Amino acid sequence: RAPFLVVFKAPRADSHGPGRRPQLCPGLVAYVDLDERAIDALREFNEEGALSVLQQFKESDLSHVQNKSAFLCGVMKTYRQREKQGSKVQESTKGPDEAKIKALLERTGYTLDVTTGQRKYGGPPPDSVYSGVQPGIGTEVFVGKIPRDLYEDELVPLFEKAGPIWDLRLMMDPLSGQNRGYAFITFCGKEAAQEAVKL
Repeated sequence: RAPFLVVFKAPRADSHGPGRRPQLCPGLVAYVDLDERAIDALREFNEEGALSVLQQFKESDLSHVQNKSAFLCGVMKTYRQREKQGSKVQESTKGPDEAKIKALLERTGYTLDVTTGQRKYGGPPPDSVYSGVQPGIGTEVFVGKIPRDLYEDELVPLFEKAGPIWDLRLMMDPLSGQNRGYAFITFCGKEAAQEAVKL
């Protein structure tokens, strides 16, 4: 297998002229980072669409993305949704301050997993915070009316005042790149969840 993904098997004679080689995308994404599902989905795009999707993928902050194939599939889905709406596929809007997110993760020892639909902080927390069993019923809190440009670096410090957090799932809008205005926070115990409702 090639180290980098060959997006197109054959050139389009009408736009490239006879004998032109297929378009390669070296440096955009390593072949080993993707599964067959993502590669097959990418092959369904025309050349311009595939290059646009891969460029957006390349420009995304992948530092907290654990499943690059799923993330790329989300980018492709968003691209198609924008195309159907007739809206120009735009650069994603400004996201969180990565320096603040990194500082939060270093301070707390939690992990962050970013997909196109959500940002998941924690789950489970580090042993230094909580080493018991996964929390059960009555430990999850819905948080609504969150400003669209607010992220974990501001939400976690507020809600950890109530008690140890198991995980925080901030729902994201892939079309705008901002949060959807709500999140789910699971605490390590019922008392912390009840305290969070008072904040």
